[in-house]
Amino acid sequence: MRDLVVFTLFVAVLPMCFFRPWIGLMVFTWLAYNRTQDLTWGFTRSLPLSQVVAMAMISGWVIWEFRPLVRRDARLWAMILLLAIVGVSIFANTLRWDFQGSRYQDLIKIIFVALLTSALCVDRTRLRQAMFVVALALGFYGVKNAVWFLLGQGTGNGPGGMLKDNNDFALAMVMNLPLLWYLGDDLQHLRRGILARRALRVAFFMTMLTIMSTGSRGGFLAMGITVMMMALKTRYKVPAIVGMGLLGLIGLMLAPSDYIARLHSITSANDESIQGRFVSWQVASNMIKDKPLLGIGFKNMVFDYQRYLVGVKIPGNLEVVPSRVAHNSYLQVWAESGTFAFIVFLFMIFSTIRLARKLAKRTRGTVDAWVIPYANALECSFYGYLTGALFLNRAHFDLLYQLVAICTTLPLVVVVDRVRQAREDAARRRGPKPARRVSIGTDPLAGSRA
Repeated sequence: MRDLVVFTLFVAVLPMCFFRPWIGLMVFTWLAYNRTQDLTWGFTRSLPLSQVVAMAMISGWVIWEFRPLVRRDARLWAMILLLAIVGVSIFANTLRWDFQGSRYQDLIKIIFVALLTSALCVDRTRLRQAMFVVALALGFYGVKNAVWFLLGQGTGNGPGGMLKDNNDFALAMVMNLPLLWYLGDDLQHLRRGILARRALRVAFFMTMLTIMSTGSRGGFLAMGITVMMMALKTRYKVPAIVGMGLLGLIGLMLAPSDYIARLHSITSANDESIQGRFVSWQVASNMIKDKPLLGIGFKNMVFDYQRYLVGVKIPGNLEVVPSRVAHNSYLQVWAESGTFAFIVFLFMIFSTIRLARKLAKRTRGTVDAWVIPYANALECSFYGYLTGALFLNRAHFDLLYQLVAICTTLPLVVVVDRVRQAREDAARRRGPKPARRVSIGTDPLAGSRA
């Protein structure tokens, strides 16, 4: 039954993906983060839904609504430059195209979708749609997994794809928390907007339970930092921080004992997972020292791990150290793609945060203040990523790039909305158009009455 419903909806919406490429982009985004096909058990599960939607969307973009992918924005050019540097790092080192090539193609797709998002998100309506599609696609699992967690079923992993791993899933949930909280502020003027705002707030707190259910210690720390930064943005900072602290204590009191024990292991020097991360960080440092400019090659760390393990002090309880990834997104970029890629990567993130902060500050108290919830949501979402990236290998996370792209559209959307509002005000001042003269002809029924 689920397969038929999902397949029917897919067939129904596919023509719209072609004739309305923005709709196609939203469908593609929904499938990327919600992984709706993974909720089925039959033939739909194996269908390439995202690929078909992408072909229809790209064709429609070229034919019906072609807009340049790159504007005069440094963050968008940083994406392209980062992609180019990663490509150079592949060819500058041992080429394993069977593995590196497929991963590099994935990165090309991720950045292309991000650039297309920035190209097509041209007004306030589309901005709202883009943000809500991401928030609801991920919020679905925030609510669903929280319910299962409360029922004692356990929900450690995400739906599939890049979200299958519990740590990656926790990072996505953390980045979605600010979206669920702030987007409700732009709904209050709509019909039943207050009810929708309350529903998003409920989803916010349930998503926090879902993050706890993953057992990800990095996710827990990222959640704490994100919530704290959100509290600092309120008017009443001290009460907000105290309230969030009390909420966290209540959550820890209700959490299972094994989860509390896992959190306690964060400060334990004997935890094998933590020790393994420390070893990987030292290995990544050796790689950076050996090849600082272009790194050892994109996705080469696992292959060259043992070679750079020489000289690293191995903890006593780790008899064998298997080849690993960096378990740190910053060291991942630096070790694999070099210093230039590392600088561009950090510039892309921090300049986007600066853009969101500046826009929220300049529009406060003006007619453009409606954009503040969007700017705050994006800014705090990046704080969650910056914290979680310290412990995860997710430098090329598609959600990160798409949120960067959405943030670059905020100044443009504000200007477009201001122009639209000015036109509406001018039309309102002119008043209604004068009525046209209406000529009254002979009544065709006059003769019959006689």
